[in-house]
Amino acid sequence: MPDGEPAWAFEHWLDCAVSLDFAWEFWTDVKNWALDSDVESVEIDGPFAAGARGFTNSKSSGRIEWRIAEARAGRATIEFPLAGAVGRCVWTFEDKGGCTRITQRWTIQGEQGEAYAKVAGPGLEAGIPAGMQKLCGAMEEAAARLQQGSAG
Repeated sequence: MPDGEPAWAFEHWLDCAVSLDFAWEFWTDVKNWALDSDVESVEIDGPFAAGARGFTNSKSSGRIEWRIAEARAGRATIEFPLAGAVGRCVWTFEDKGGCTRITQRWTIQGEQGEAYAKVAGPGLEAGIPAGMQKLCGAMEEAAARLQQGSAG
């Protein structure tokens, strides 16, 4: 495997019926990441910006540490340090005329990348589409509540 080439990659996208600004604001509030019943809490050491560090408390996996490697409007890269490898998740948010296309692209690379890919890859591939659907549903519900509140 050439240097820099991931041992594993997976990408999934969906269109969510909320504005780009709403989707980005909702997603960058890490409290909203706790949609999965396995997630007990998510914490970050400051604002959602490059260099910030955080962790997710998972019922099944314990404490999962991560850092924001890149954050700019509509795009963020979250890195998960692993012994001998790194997991990366790149999120992109694009305006698609009345909705937002949300894309999640995962990679695992490093000298131990293939071993992690064999263990974690199948579960991530199975869970990411459902998780993104749940995220989109939560965004759409929050946007509807906000709209109802401003109409009343």
